Amino acid sequence: MWRSVLPRPGLPAALLLGLAQLGAMDLRLINPTLPVARVGSPYQPGPLLIESSGRCPDGNIGIRLVDGGLPAGLSLNGGGYLQGTPRQPGRYGFTVELRNACSRALEQLVLEVGVTPMLWVSTPTLTFSCERGGRPPEPQRVMVYGNQPGLAYQMSAAGAPWLEVRPRRGMLPPPGSALESDAVDLFVHPEKLDSGDYHTTLFTHAFGATAAASTTVHLTVKPAGTGWDGVRTMPMLEPPASPASIPIVIVPPAVLQPPQPPAPKPTRRKPVAAAKPPQPKPIPVPITRSRIVPVPKVTLPEASKGPSKLLGDPEILEPGKPMPSQKKPPAEH
Repeated sequence: MWRSVLPRPGLPAALLLGLAQLGAMDLRLINPTLPVARVGSPYQPGPLLIESSGRCPDGNIGIRLVDGGLPAGLSLNGGGYLQGTPRQPGRYGFTVELRNACSRALEQLVLEVGVTPMLWVSTPTLTFSCERGGRPPEPQRVMVYGNQPGLAYQMSAAGAPWLEVRPRRGMLPPPGSALESDAVDLFVHPEKLDSGDYHTTLFTHAFGATAAASTTVHLTVKPAGTGWDGVRTMPMLEPPASPASIPIVIVPPAVLQPPQPPAPKPTRRKPVAAAKPPQPKPIPVPITRSRIVPVPKVTLPEASKGPSKLLGDPEILEPGKPMPSQKKPPAEH
């Protein structure tokens, strides 16, 4: 509620002159620079402080928004408090009015709302393995990404002196860069470690970030003389000598032998079947003329009572007795 003091009719001239002098005093903000707000984070910068160059009978001073707009989610009350949670990033300019019963002034303010920094890494877990007293494992690389170009970050591991962190730049690529991330190389120094398993968590954080990205690092130190599979192995041989230290032997030409022609390749031959032994030819047997004896015609008797007399029956045919119908062959002359 704004109040103003106006001269009433019939007031003395001295009082009117005093009111005019009081109205000429200046009002100004002590803290016109506002801190940066973050999207999604509550904004509580404290009240806007007003300074006056004189005294006013009515000492109440108020402030209100008269031009421009505040970010979505923020509001300004009469006590000079900006409060709320911004929802949109950007740069916002607005004008406020400072006023009391004797004077008024205008102040222009600028509020910048940025995106909450966020970081993430390419590899959530890393594993190293080496042999005690042997060569350290090969370094590994982690890529750091973020949502704000040029954002500076830090990467650290608590309680792991054997782990060395070497970031390339320590900040995300600047705006307009073709790169999207920054590289961090991790080195392991197991010289003072005993055989066993070691673990640590690597945190990547930035100013204003709501959470830090984490990477779990595992290290296994095996006993000396143990291979990668845990089996006892032979000690490593010395590396071969460099080519400069290898002696060169020149052989006289007389010792050299001419190249031998390559041996002919054996050829496969098809197997030959064994020859069959000659078969003896059959001896022809001469055919001699033989006597042809005509066979007489046999006529069987008709059926009669009693047992039938068949050819060959011993009761009818007796040895040496001719058949009844058989004729005697003519005598040979």
